[in-house]
Amino acid sequence: MKLKQTLISLSILIGLVSCNNDDNTFHLKTVKLLEYSKKQSLPEQKLYIKAFSEDLPVSIAQTEEYPSVLPLPATLKMYPSPSMNLYGKNYHLELWGETSGYIGRCDIDMDDYKIVFPIDMEIETDSLSISMQGSWE
Repeated sequence: MKLKQTLISLSILIGLVSCNNDDNTFHLKTVKLLEYSKKQSLPEQKLYIKAFSEDLPVSIAQTEEYPSVLPLPATLKMYPSPSMNLYGKNYHLELWGETSGYIGRCDIDMDDYKIVFPIDMEIETDSLSISMQGSWE
């Protein structure tokens, strides 16, 4: 009986520790552009996504470029792969076009995000939908 209680306690403890990412770092590797509302009204151009930390005035990473005439969704590699403490700081992603400039923004709010897999988080606004892929450390 004591062994059974110990095993149950141990499995609960492991579950609680594994679900806690407060001190963990997320490494953003790729971003998937799912949809953006201004697609029809913008000219043909190359699109890219920038990652920002709220405490810095410049972007911390940027994706490769993607032609707007190609179909969505589009998975884009992030350069460099930023390390992000998503539970400790505020971050956001911005969609940019080479000719039109700023197109839209998605804030990363860990209270509101939708997890598809542990390493795939969807963030969206009325005008932009993005999925972030990476790994936890």
